Amino acid sequence: MNDQLKTFIAVADNQSFNKAANELYLSAPAVIKQVNHLEDSIKVKLFDRNHNGVTLTEAGRSFYKDAVRLLSAYDQSIDRARNATGKKMSIKIGAGPLATGTATTNLWVEVGKRLPQLRFQFIPCSCSLGNFNEFLAGIGKDFDLVSSVYDENLLNEYDIQALQLDITPLRLSVPVNNPLAKKDELTLRDLDKQKIALPAKGKFRCFDQARDFLKQNSKIDLQEIPGFDMNVLNQCVSNDWLLCSAEDWQTAHPFLKAKKVAWNCTVPFGIVYSKKPSATVIEVIDLLKEGR
Repeated sequence: MNDQLKTFIAVADNQSFNKAANELYLSAPAVIKQVNHLEDSIKVKLFDRNHNGVTLTEAGRSFYKDAVRLLSAYDQSIDRARNATGKKMSIKIGAGPLATGTATTNLWVEVGKRLPQLRFQFIPCSCSLGNFNEFLAGIGKDFDLVSSVYDENLLNEYDIQALQLDITPLRLSVPVNNPLAKKDELTLRDLDKQKIALPAKGKFRCFDQARDFLKQNSKIDLQEIPGFDMNVLNQCVSNDWLLCSAEDWQTAHPFLKAKKVAWNCTVPFGIVYSKKPSATVIEVIDLLKEGR
C-alpha cells in the first residue's frame, strides 16, 4: 500500500502516468497497474483519464490530501524509530556554484554540532535560474534542501517554500578586463554605454527592481538572458557584458568580479525546501528557526 500511495501522489502531481513513471524509475504500465490496484482495493475512482493526461476526481482530491499526510507521518515514524536506536539521520543538500551561498558554510557546521547524529550529503545540482526546472524538480526528491537566493514568484510557481535567513544585495558582476572592474562601487552614470545582462521582465521580482533602476539611464543597453548557468557567465565574459547577479555568486566565475552598485535592489537568501519535508528536514528547519 505504501508504494501505491507514492505512485498515486506522483501521478497526481505530474497529471501523467508517463511523467510519474520517469520520476519513479518505473515503466508506465507498472504505474498504471499500481493505480488500478489502489482504486480496486478502496473501491473509489481516483482519476479521470483522457488523451491529455489524468486529473483527480473529487474523491481523488480528498484522498490526495490524506495520502500526503499518511506518507509524511510514515516517514517521520521511521526517522523517530531510527533516532531511538541511535542510527544516523541523513540530509541531502543541493550544491553548485550558483546554488549554495558562502553564508551557509559555517551554518552546516553549527547544525552538525547541534545534531551530531545527522549525516550530510552534498548533491551536485543544476541551478539555471532562468529555467530552474531540473533544480526545482530535485527539491524533495534528488535532495532535501538548498541554501540559495530565491524569488517569491518561483516559490509559488513550483509549490515550494523557503526559510529566509538574510536579505542580500544584488550586484553587477563585471568581466575582469572591463575598466569598471577597478571601481569599488558603481553608479548609474558609470554604466553609460554598458551592456547589462538580466532575465526577462516579469520572471523575477528582484531583477525587475534592478531593471527599473537601470532604465533611468537611457545609455545602458539591457540584454535579456534565459538564466544564470555557466554558459551565460561565459557569454558575459566573452562579450564584455555586465551581469546582474546575487552577492553570493561572486566566486562562480574566476573572470567576473561582483561589484557594489548605488541602488537598493535586494533578494532574499535562505533555505529552500519542499512543502512535504521529511522529519529530518523539519528538525533542521526548526533548529535554524531557533537561531534566527
